[in-house]
Amino acid sequence: MNRGIPSNCGCGGEIRTFTSSTQENPGRPFYRCETRGEDHLFKWVEEAVLEEVEDVLPKIAVHEIEIAKMKADIEDLMEVALNNKVEIQKNKVMIKTLMVYSLFVSAAFVVYVLY
Repeated sequence: MNRGIPSNCGCGGEIRTFTSSTQENPGRPFYRCETRGEDHLFKWVEEAVLEEVEDVLPKIAVHEIEIAKMKADIEDLMEVALNNKVEIQKNKVMIKTLMVYSLFVSAAFVVYVLY
């Protein structure tokens, strides 16, 4: 038998959801093949849902690990971005300093050439 919520019976018949009206299981929902034969699908809804959850939990754990790695990568990238920002500010100051220095050198050269 397939795990999880059934989509069709092994015979190819459609699956429908019904509610039990027996004394042992009053109001309990179940899946059943419309054909209703002995070899056709019958499954309690809560069992099917439990199987779905059990099957998806390992996948969720993998995603949690991937998310944790991505968060660490983001933190690393944020640190790199901050370091780059600091470096850019230093370079701006250096460029301004060099421009002022080059103006003084140019002015001194002009004064030297003219006099």
